[in-house]
Amino acid sequence: MNEPWRLTLSEGIRRIREGRLTASAWVQSLLGRVDALEERVRAWVQVDREGALAAAARIDQGEMRGGLSGAPVGIKDIIDVKGLVREAGSPLFKGYVPEEDSVAAGRLRAAGAIILGKTVTTQFANPDPGPTRNPWNLSRSPGGSSSGSAAAVACGMVPAALGSQTGGSVIGPATFCGVVGFKPTRGRVPLAGVFSLSWTLDHLGVLSRTAEDAALLLAHIAGAHPADDTAADAPVPDYPAESLPRRPGSVLFLKGLLSRAHPEVADAALREAARLREAGVAVEEGDLPFDFDLMHATHRIIMRAEAASYHEALFRACPEDYAPTIRQTVLSGFMIPAVHYLRALRFRARLARELETLLRRHELLLLPSMASFPPPWGAAPGGKPSQVNRLATEAFSHSGLPCITLPAGRGKEGLPMGLQLGGRRFGESDLLAAARWCEEELGWRSEIANPA
Repeated sequence: MNEPWRLTLSEGIRRIREGRLTASAWVQSLLGRVDALEERVRAWVQVDREGALAAAARIDQGEMRGGLSGAPVGIKDIIDVKGLVREAGSPLFKGYVPEEDSVAAGRLRAAGAIILGKTVTTQFANPDPGPTRNPWNLSRSPGGSSSGSAAAVACGMVPAALGSQTGGSVIGPATFCGVVGFKPTRGRVPLAGVFSLSWTLDHLGVLSRTAEDAALLLAHIAGAHPADDTAADAPVPDYPAESLPRRPGSVLFLKGLLSRAHPEVADAALREAARLREAGVAVEEGDLPFDFDLMHATHRIIMRAEAASYHEALFRACPEDYAPTIRQTVLSGFMIPAVHYLRALRFRARLARELETLLRRHELLLLPSMASFPPPWGAAPGGKPSQVNRLATEAFSHSGLPCITLPAGRGKEGLPMGLQLGGRRFGESDLLAAARWCEEELGWRSEIANPA
């Protein structure tokens, strides 16, 4: 592994600490990869070459700040980074530069991470197609809305990146691009300085090549903060130490979506569930204790009502600058009665309780991460595959429980598939430990894409 851009986040940090790699060499290698691929993949809104190289030089001169010293990361372009643009995929914010870091970006900097730049998001974190292409097949979508983060990690432009998820915007792109996507418990990571889509459903998450890297980043961005009253005031474990690979004891395999999934995806899920059993995991088969479609309808009510509230003033001033899907989201949100919104919130609380009841009997839940393969690039969102994919991810966004997707092979056309594990509230350590065990024992590992 001569090219530093091939290193995972944890591998690169270890080499820097051991004196076998400089931060400057790592950043320069990644910038070379960006130069080689960005014109085709289009994962970045802004690459901060000068800032990244200057930060790397300071690390090399002895400014070791914390557990991420020298580690390059990407930041989704709805997350504020001081001195870099935050356009949120919209012409309304073209050229806008925040004066302060978001809490998450500030914590990464304080730990010594080097922010390589801002990655593409679809407009306002909605499904409207963006410019980014899938590194495994440039004619396919990378998924959204954390499109740039997933694509950049998948093809080795950056070892890890922050994303966000309201419905499936970490899990979906990670699956379609063949990388690890991790969404922690709602409230585990502060959202201050993040452009909102739906404030009671939004989560920050991580896209990386390994679960070890996801644990490392979570350890540095988690925890309460006075700027965000939605962040949970709960102890933050030492995730890297507490998530060493560990075989899960009991897994409930949720088969309810398999009948709606692409046959190759369904076959892969059945095959890997059988391999889990063969490896000594107690795998039971079952289903969610509620109707998927009712959950999806409830999720839409909450998300649309909150998006309309958040966007109201801007939308009324500039409706023509909204892309079709987010425009429809906001318009329909204006029409949702308060009684429907409040009823949806009550249903969501019941759903979360029912999931947590399952997780008292089983350590983890298992299901396909996405039910289909990536659609053609530029295709308008919608249709049956898109709807079923949302069902696969929304249970964990809706309930606020943590989840992770791991690569689980590729289909006949070479496109990635993924399996999703869901865990207990604030049970990220157990979830990450199981994910790391699956990587090591079952080979659920990411590969680096080389776009043709």
